Amino acid sequence: MAILAKLLVLGLAALSAAQAARVVCYWNGKSFWREGTAKVTVEELKDGLSYCTHLVYGFAALDDDDYHLKPVDKKLDLDKGKGQYRLLTTLKKNYPGMQILLSVGGNQDTEDVKKYLEVLEKEQYRNNFVSTATALVREFNFDGLDLAWQFPPKHEKYETTSLSSIWHKIKKTVGYGVDTKEAEHKIQFTSLVKELKASLAGKLLTLGVLPHVEQQVYYDVKTLMPYVDMINLWTVDYRTPERSPQKADYATPLHYMYPRLEFQNVEHTVNKWLQSGADPNKLNLGISTWARTWKLNEDSGLSGVPPLVADGPGDKGPYTKTEGLLAYYEVCVKLVSPTNPNAPATLLRRVEDTTNKMGSYGVRLPNKKAGEDEGLWVTFEEPTTAGQKALYAKMRGLGGVAVLDVGLDDPRGVCDGSKFPLTRAAKLNLDASLGYTQQTQVLPVPGQTLYQPSANSTQTARNFSQPPNYFHL
Repeated sequence: MAILAKLLVLGLAALSAAQAARVVCYWNGKSFWREGTAKVTVEELKDGLSYCTHLVYGFAALDDDDYHLKPVDKKLDLDKGKGQYRLLTTLKKNYPGMQILLSVGGNQDTEDVKKYLEVLEKEQYRNNFVSTATALVREFNFDGLDLAWQFPPKHEKYETTSLSSIWHKIKKTVGYGVDTKEAEHKIQFTSLVKELKASLAGKLLTLGVLPHVEQQVYYDVKTLMPYVDMINLWTVDYRTPERSPQKADYATPLHYMYPRLEFQNVEHTVNKWLQSGADPNKLNLGISTWARTWKLNEDSGLSGVPPLVADGPGDKGPYTKTEGLLAYYEVCVKLVSPTNPNAPATLLRRVEDTTNKMGSYGVRLPNKKAGEDEGLWVTFEEPTTAGQKALYAKMRGLGGVAVLDVGLDDPRGVCDGSKFPLTRAAKLNLDASLGYTQQTQVLPVPGQTLYQPSANSTQTARNFSQPPNYFHL
């Protein structure tokens, strides 16, 4: 009996360890330079680190002359400046279980983006990147490197949706040109990953898959799996005011809903990676902390229900100062209940998604009587939706979530007094779902097979015979 009890305890411990979920927290260090509520230093970050298993600092850049790795902001990151690299990695003394990585690219390296393809094309170029990246990681005691590689995204040349049809025309762009060597670049990127993994020698190597990068074009998923420790899917920004300025819609829908493009949702992205042979335990689901905004005009109608006619990106926020984008802490203070008759006309009527498929939004219709000639439509994550996505990740058997980025969460608690509420909600929902199992069905792509653990793998085999049911979230 005692032996049986001991085996039971060991079995439960093993199960708990196998199900331990990751919360990968990306932090864009440029929030250091913002003012007031928006300023986030390493000190402000500490209040949210208890929710993070990994901290990914962004972003380092690729030099366009000899392809060595360098900081985007030397005055901020290096010891001769603010020393943020060193301040970050010393956090491990107080957070010994957390691993800290340096991220490359992340769509923050805007100088001559073609270099992200050029460096792949010659072994000499790759060697220079690999050696300098390894040296930088070791010099500042990072636990590894994250490749948020700036592959050319699909560019929506034209897109429309209606109740009768959905059609679109898409081209892939590299700066001002077209990538004519996609197949070669796919092979070369795989070579880079293999070479970098060998050079890092025990350090972590992860991928950050940016929005609108075609997985099947640039990622040889099954070949890459043994060489990467995890893959952070940036399942965000499916619709943005930059890509569709005349049509406002949900930026990060969890599921497909007609009339929209079937691939512009989180579930489709996850299925695509699993169908291509990804190890589900290495995938982390991205959750954005920023909102996307559109201006509304008299052609936008009176309902506020998306998709709706828009008039370009919304105005810059007081802190983020970027058209079409607001941090969560800039959105939450503008929200009011839709049933409040006394709410000022300048605020946003919050509309919750009761289906748990699409997300929340806020709307302010044009109101000339109130002096508001322009309206505003905002799609955003809030703690409820962030928690739903974390639970969805767990139910699909994924390794965890990636919060993008914690600096745009609510580090100072201006929304409701709690700090980092989106990150916290994701963490709590992952923890709450530990021990819960859900049988899922993923249909294989013709000619491809689902990831199968090796004979010596400790990963539990998954049952793909039953269809999923996620709509009760």
